[in-house]
Amino acid sequence: MANLDDELKKARERVERLEEKKRKDDEKKRARYVEAILSVLDEIEKNENENADQVSVRALMNRAKAKIREQDAKRKRAADKAAASRRKAKSEAPNEANSGATNESGSQPVGGGEQ
Repeated sequence: MANLDDELKKARERVERLEEKKRKDDEKKRARYVEAILSVLDEIEKNENENADQVSVRALMNRAKAKIREQDAKRKRAADKAAASRRKAKSEAPNEANSGATNESGSQPVGGGEQ
């Protein structure tokens, strides 16, 4: 019975952590969306050819979403580049360790050697 209680307690704690994580992710998503909208509004305000009073809400939202997609693509490219460099470093590290080990072991006599 105690095991079940412990498992239930752990499961509830995990659910709470996941709910908190989801809430934080939603907040971040909303903040990014607001930032994109404000950025688009700034662009419209600075552009003399566009009248801020005539921009529809739908157009504003579409431009903000496009801006977020561009940011996501840029982040993905950066993450892919970082992952590739980590893979490269990881693949080079064992090769260097192995080559160093063979050089050292090759110069020393092995068990019993010449007497």
